[in-house]
Amino acid sequence: MFCVALCGALTPYAQQYDNDAKSSFEEFRKGLLNDYKSFREGILSDYAKFLDGVWVEYNGFRGEERDKTPKPSLPPNVPSIDDEPMVLPKPEVVAEPVAGPVVKPAADDTPVIESVSAEPFKFDYRGIALELPQVDVRLMDKMYDTSDYASQWRKLDAQPGAADLVANIDRLAKNLNFNSYLTYDLATIYAASRFPGASLSSRTSLVHYIMTHLGYDARLGVTPRGDALIMFPSKQTIYGRIYFRFGNEKYYVFTDPAVSLSTDDMRVATCELPSAAAQASKLDLRLGELKIPYEEQPYSVSFGGLEIHGNTNAKLYPILYKYPQMPIGDYARSVVMPSLRSDIVEQLKSQLADKPKAEAVNALLQFVQSGFEYATDHEYHGFEKPYFFEEILYYPKCDCEDRVIFYTYLLWNVLGVENHLIAYPGHESASVSLSEVSKGDAYTYEGKTFYISDPTYIGSKTGMCMPEYRTTSPEIDHIYR
Repeated sequence: MFCVALCGALTPYAQQYDNDAKSSFEEFRKGLLNDYKSFREGILSDYAKFLDGVWVEYNGFRGEERDKTPKPSLPPNVPSIDDEPMVLPKPEVVAEPVAGPVVKPAADDTPVIESVSAEPFKFDYRGIALELPQVDVRLMDKMYDTSDYASQWRKLDAQPGAADLVANIDRLAKNLNFNSYLTYDLATIYAASRFPGASLSSRTSLVHYIMTHLGYDARLGVTPRGDALIMFPSKQTIYGRIYFRFGNEKYYVFTDPAVSLSTDDMRVATCELPSAAAQASKLDLRLGELKIPYEEQPYSVSFGGLEIHGNTNAKLYPILYKYPQMPIGDYARSVVMPSLRSDIVEQLKSQLADKPKAEAVNALLQFVQSGFEYATDHEYHGFEKPYFFEEILYYPKCDCEDRVIFYTYLLWNVLGVENHLIAYPGHESASVSLSEVSKGDAYTYEGKTFYISDPTYIGSKTGMCMPEYRTTSPEIDHIYR
């Protein structure tokens, strides 16, 4: 069993540090605790008073849908007779254009987590064995009234172990290179494992305490049934998730899976906080490389003379499976396994090196069109689930947004072709700026011609748009250039 730890001597993910390393950790810990104390002198020092104050009930909003248009149950095929090429409507940019950098092979920098305790607390995080030092933290068994949340906050403040726990969660999350959402997820699973006898509300109160002390804008709420939940603002829109409005900000609801929040009666009570509390950090759902243990999972994709094969990390996919749904462009901007991507890029570069640019683009296009089996998210997963680039290599079936995230990345990083990831109602597609193509369905953007290149329009070549979208102006979700 793999194990990543903040304590304990394990190889290769944790190893015994010498005195200098221990001193370094102590300095880190003292610095974090000093920062913690400084923060408490402001908002946190009065937080229990806010929890003890008046709780106001708010009405929530149903989660937003990224696209209400249903996707086709089967991928469309090119008809036997081609239509004449069209000049397509100009697109609308709905996200800040971000250039996609060519990913270079990453150095082997597996994290080393320091050993500071002989008696660690071990728990499972989505199939990964983790360890944290044992700390003396005690929770109330149950929360009967909103005043109990203030009482628990004060009791945590009075326990030195609570500050240690905040520091340890922060340290472990940083070693795993977790973003703010995964840090919340880590704290939630730790709390459930460490305090199985405490109520959901008591554990949620602890997670709220941790995230607030880590500098996040986390609001505690209580449903009419008495269930506690946490609400965060986010840098990205989170689709399909109930949210509440406090001022001009959307706060998205995060709950234990056991908590049921009815979309017909979306009410929550929360304490009033000063405006300065909202200056804390928002959740950021974009991902970088995760520093997690490795479990080999082979993949192989081939079509039309092109083939990619290798191994991916099976430990990654349980972490990403129920990941909050964000805009498609943010999936494209997230690079979870750069070494895997670099290997795929090098394989395809060598296979396409001798082809003219337009021919290479079409070879890559048809490789993605036919190398993967099609299924909508709801048919295959039972819910909307856009894939990160890496996930298309793990799941047997995928739909249009998964293909276009994969394809547009390869267009830029393998062939250096400027391209757009574009959205139509119910469909994600791509377009390329390619001087070697002289005709086809295209639109102009910033003085350049972009030809439709659709990895879900089976049998199509670059310059062929699905007939139903030829008069529709697409939205640009992401730009590689």
